[in-house]
Amino acid sequence: TLFRSMCWFAAYTKPRSEFKALDYFEKCKVNAYVPEYIESRAWSDRTKKVRVPAISSYVFFELSALNYNLVNCNPFVKNVVKALGAPVTISDNEITVLKDCLKNFTESIDVGNGDLVKIGSGPFKNKRGVVEKIGENSVTLLINSIKLKLSLNSSKLSLAC
Repeated sequence: TLFRSMCWFAAYTKPRSEFKALDYFEKCKVNAYVPEYIESRAWSDRTKKVRVPAISSYVFFELSALNYNLVNCNPFVKNVVKALGAPVTISDNEITVLKDCLKNFTESIDVGNGDLVKIGSGPFKNKRGVVEKIGENSVTLLINSIKLKLSLNSSKLSLAC
């Protein structure tokens, strides 16, 4: 028999249904992944830590070949992500990088506008940038070496001055 290696695919989910889509795939014995982080949310009577998808409206899943019948059975999935009409395949390495990016993020940063910082983790690790703007929950960096303006949620950000 011919062994087919597994490939990762991505699918769009219905609004705020990433974890429901993940659970459905897992019930169908499909290896699936939703990048997530823990965030503290405050209500009038309590503070609670909640799981938040790092990439809204996406679920990643692993199959040896794309099975549209299986994907379409998931009531929380809208469509498979495609590029030029073909489903996008994602390597194990890219999924590993995505998982590693969400590890070891600090929740507090002490930087100001104009500060030169180095990104401490994630796909832009060790890139230097200038803090352009600090929002309530985000930091915008100008990374000159790749001419990129990057806005990051500060709760998922690790910076070193």
